[in-house]
Amino acid sequence: MIPYLTTARPATACALRPAAAAAAATTTTAAQNIAKYHQAAIKYTTLRLKTTTAVAASPTTEPVAGHGRTLQQKFYENRILDRYTAQEPKKVTLRQLVLFGRQLTEDKLVASANYVRSELPVRLAHRISDFQFLPYIAGTNPHLKMVYDLYWRAFDEFRKFPSVKTLDDNRRFCDNMKKNLLEHSQVIPQLGMGVSECADLVAPEEIDRFMNQMLISRISRRTLAEQHIALSEQFDADLRTHLGLQPSEGFTQMGSAPPGFATQQIGIVRADCNVAQIVHDCALHVCGIYEDAYHLPPGTAPQVIVEGHTNATFMCIPAHVSYIIHELLKNSMSHVLRRFADSLDTHGAPSDPAFPPIRVTICSSHSDIVVRVSDQSGGINPDMLPYIWSFTHPLKAKRLHNFHSVHRMEARADETDAVSPLMSFGFGLPMSRVYARYWGGSVNVHSLPGYGVDAYVQLPRLGNVVENISARSRPYQ
Repeated sequence: MIPYLTTARPATACALRPAAAAAAATTTTAAQNIAKYHQAAIKYTTLRLKTTTAVAASPTTEPVAGHGRTLQQKFYENRILDRYTAQEPKKVTLRQLVLFGRQLTEDKLVASANYVRSELPVRLAHRISDFQFLPYIAGTNPHLKMVYDLYWRAFDEFRKFPSVKTLDDNRRFCDNMKKNLLEHSQVIPQLGMGVSECADLVAPEEIDRFMNQMLISRISRRTLAEQHIALSEQFDADLRTHLGLQPSEGFTQMGSAPPGFATQQIGIVRADCNVAQIVHDCALHVCGIYEDAYHLPPGTAPQVIVEGHTNATFMCIPAHVSYIIHELLKNSMSHVLRRFADSLDTHGAPSDPAFPPIRVTICSSHSDIVVRVSDQSGGINPDMLPYIWSFTHPLKAKRLHNFHSVHRMEARADETDAVSPLMSFGFGLPMSRVYARYWGGSVNVHSLPGYGVDAYVQLPRLGNVVENISARSRPYQ
């Protein structure tokens, strides 16, 4: 048993006082948007058949990305997408990403760039197609339309980007990907606001299917882009050192690598990631943000105890695993604090210990890693339990309105400092499952009524499972 965090007795009395109340949902804006696309749906209903017929009968011209194209053109001029949606994504495994980075040469880096350059528009095209299969009323939502525009513009840029042949070409390609990654950091808030406003208009299971497809595909595209950017930056850094260039010197002397030059890099993947270390780092961060939010003295948040196979390692992308563990610990910490708030003595020190511990058990087999997070939070409300994996059930959709207060979100554990932990989006648990499923894993939750919750994370250990992405989701009825 390794107690990473201990519970200390505070020197003074303390009560749970939120530093700032969670931001109120912007219901007026949401209501206006719903009314607006209700009117738009009525207005365009008669145009829908006319537009469909006209597009089918007329020769298709290549669409122009951006806001210059009308909603009808975007939804019904699909021939430019057909060449890409006819292709299946070329899936990879973590092991392939690791092996590719070993003995990384200029030729291999250029080949990686062209693989990513050809793969991103294929994956984007399938998601654009999913937008077009949404019920028409959802397509008029301004937030979903904004995401559609972002995807179409990125699709148009990547499919038109010329073949990468040199290191300079690759640097320009990486700059283009960085720009798109930054622009698309607003996708999650926009999706959240969009689907929250569609919650009463579209069947929850249809929106959940759409969201799961959008998010798992988004993870896959960012994985390819971030992996290639990391390999390129590491390759350039090693090449700069090899040539004896100063950091202030430009790339003029790095147009190509010397013959035989190679480097050992694996990008954003870790081949021997220690699970207990990830839990430790996440626990420290979660304890810190809740102590700040509730004005608790340092060290008084619920203790996090890690036990089991604490030396277990596995192949993973640490950022993905950190997000899952961070969200599970946040859920446990939040509900334990709320349940045992009365244990704080307003006339003196709290009882010892103030809060029951959160136990994290790690189990490792030849092929899998399993992490259990157990708490004594009292269990999940029975009314909410059937819908914890849903993004848009009416019991949860109102929480998505909180995205009006967040302009950017990349679903990373290290970005939560800008958002109060007291603000709930109803997003973390289903997003954690999406991350786990992307690499063939799972997240499951068992509620023990009146006692607590056990959450289980299962992840493949060897990195030999291909990405769990599909070409196109089932058309909506």
